[in-house]
Amino acid sequence: MDLSRSPITRRHVVHLLPLMGLGPEEEAKLLALPYPVDFAVAAAAFESVGVDLDTLVDRMGGSP
Repeated sequence: MDLSRSPITRRHVVHLLPLMGLGPEEEAKLLALPYPVDFAVAAAAFESVGVDLDTLVDRMGGSP
């Protein structure tokens, strides 16, 4: 599945926050994005708070 063309909504991110195990400041940083955003923007924002795509997929129970 190629997500690179998928827009990411605030709702998507809110759903993922519990899996990321972030603190309030990191969560606020992600929620402050101007949604919807391109997948690449969301991925970069996740990485900026210490969560890469492989880690997120692992926490969701999948394999990268």
